[in-house]
Amino acid sequence: MTSSATNIVERFFSHLTAREWSDLGAILDQEVLRIGPFGDQLTGRQVYLDFLTATVPSEYGNDLLQVISSSDGLFAFAKVTEHLRYGEVEFHLDEAYSFDIGDDGMICRVEIYWQTPQFDPGGFGSATSNDSYASSNSTGPPRSDPKSRHDKCDPEPK
Repeated sequence: MTSSATNIVERFFSHLTAREWSDLGAILDQEVLRIGPFGDQLTGRQVYLDFLTATVPSEYGNDLLQVISSSDGLFAFAKVTEHLRYGEVEFHLDEAYSFDIGDDGMICRVEIYWQTPQFDPGGFGSATSNDSYASSNSTGPPRSDPKSRHDKCDPEPK
């Protein structure tokens, strides 16, 4: 492992908040799987970065409140308050993130759990709604086993 899971997660949010897409891409696995708060799935570094570029507003930030990682450095969890503005409306969304990190130190899976769905900024409805970004951008396969790791995250057989 080239860097601690906590450091990788801190870098993820630092680059995301600063909208430093190339630096963020440098810590994402080529086949990263992103599972959003509505069950939507995006697969691939460039797909994920394109999604963020299109949806993260210019007035944006994250308060990284807590990061907890596993002793082997392959999993980390973060408690975050996301701040964003769409038009004249400002949102402060409480979220939890789960990260799977490969043996190479790259993030290979990101899962986002939204703690304040009542503050939906609009246009980002549930995965089954017509206004959901998931309805047109989801590229990942359905996830059958909620405890399974993304293939790129699984260590090589011994």
